[in-house]
Amino acid sequence: MESGEREQGVWIEGDMKRRPARPDRGLGGSAGVLWRLFFMHSSRSERLMDALGFFSVFARALGKDRSRLDDAKGTALRHLGYFNGGVYLAPLVAGVVVNLERRRAAGESISPAEIDRIKAALSSVLAARANQFFDTLLIPFGLTIASIFAIYGSYVGSVIFLVLYNFYHFQSRIGGYGRGVELGGGVDGAFVARLYRETRVLEGLGAFASGVFTALLFVKAAHAGGAPFVASGAVAAGAVAVLGRRASATVTACLAAAALAAFLVVSSFIELRSI
Repeated sequence: MESGEREQGVWIEGDMKRRPARPDRGLGGSAGVLWRLFFMHSSRSERLMDALGFFSVFARALGKDRSRLDDAKGTALRHLGYFNGGVYLAPLVAGVVVNLERRRAAGESISPAEIDRIKAALSSVLAARANQFFDTLLIPFGLTIASIFAIYGSYVGSVIFLVLYNFYHFQSRIGGYGRGVELGGGVDGAFVARLYRETRVLEGLGAFASGVFTALLFVKAAHAGGAPFVASGAVAAGAVAVLGRRASATVTACLAAAALAAFLVVSSFIELRSI
């Protein structure tokens, strides 16, 4: 396929000169962008990662400003390049790029190289920040709360988890995109450091919830299997902690499952023999 054929239709550039870009129409345009924010990672590939999803948001958000770019086709191809900004704060990166490209289309002296540099730097920094908050703090904390309620047969914990998670989830995706469009290149290290200000509070709550869950687990275990069951659970937990430093998580999980299965089989056999 020739390069001209490959590029044809990337930014609807085949029709760009014959038909002006359709402007955003108030809430409809905004709703179209927000809808696409939740599908940025649905077209992931090994070569481009989330480039297609990023471009779908960027092209829709830029709207009529794209017809004012002198290098519209080149801009489209640049933002179809490799992009890996994580799940939660990739919309913020998209908002920053939209802000910068709009200003460049308006005549400001912002070079494409500068935009690409800011895009690459933010995508890595923000992805690490969001992954740390969600994967190591918020999700484990929410699941611990859900597990505590599940011990007593209540679904309230699941509701709390969903509300807590989606509060920050929507704040990151929708609110992050809005902040990116608002600040543009002003998203600096200080701004990143202020993200998720409740981190320390959630860290304390998470530690407290983990302690409560552990205590309840041992109490329930004592009622279910007595002191031997509690002792074996403590030994298994210690073994998992030691193995986690020496072996992979998969190996550790398999060994823990095998040890638990062996304990259940042996304890059941001993109980049957005693009848």
